[in-house]
Amino acid sequence: MTKKLDVSLKLVLPAVLKEQILDQLLKHPDWVGPFSLHRIEGHGDPESIASPAEQVRGSASRVQIEILMDASHVSELLQELRAELPSREVLWWLTPVAEYGSLA
Repeated sequence: MTKKLDVSLKLVLPAVLKEQILDQLLKHPDWVGPFSLHRIEGHGDPESIASPAEQVRGSASRVQIEILMDASHVSELLQELRAELPSREVLWWLTPVAEYGSLA
């Protein structure tokens, strides 16, 4: 049976939380589809930039995890992440996926 992958959940977080988040995602293969990991520079509230070097640059080093998944499991996953790793520094957003496939 193929998973329905109709949304993309993006998580943006400090690199120090990456392994903990990945551990939580890997606990739920029924909820979480394929995902990718990217190192990014985050811009936003200057007060949320912790290190002096990041304050000088005006951006913070972050990790973005993009997860393809079934929309019906998003709230369950977010609820678990909130319970296990409550942090104002972990941001998320959800976008619809019109189509998904491979070239083979």
